[in-house]
Amino acid sequence: MSLDRRFIEESFPVKEVSVHSAKEKNIRHGHISTLHIWWARRPLAASRATSYAALIPAPKTIEEWNRQRNFIIEFSKWENSNNPAMIEQAQKEILKAYGGKPPKVLDPFAGGGSIPLEALRLGCETY
Repeated sequence: MSLDRRFIEESFPVKEVSVHSAKEKNIRHGHISTLHIWWARRPLAASRATSYAALIPAPKTIEEWNRQRNFIIEFSKWENSNNPAMIEQAQKEILKAYGGKPPKVLDPFAGGGSIPLEALRLGCETY
């Protein structure tokens, strides 16, 4: 049994990510979700935050926990969804956690594709 725990297993800023997800769900113009109604669509903010938190290791210090928690909160904001600096930082953290190789992410119940899309943007091999 592995003791390699992930951030999401220890802690997750649910309240803050939920606020950003609700804002995203209410966007009516300029959002890809307005092209077609997909009833079970998951907000990209929540998919981005949970995917990242599932891929990085649980922090070992309170300083690291605060840094990662604050990053996840900022990264889940709609206006940061295409922020190159934040995406690059997330990709670097994930690659560091996986020895420089992108992890494989499989979502067999992809539905609207939010989780595979965000995993792909995080630099993962996505299926």
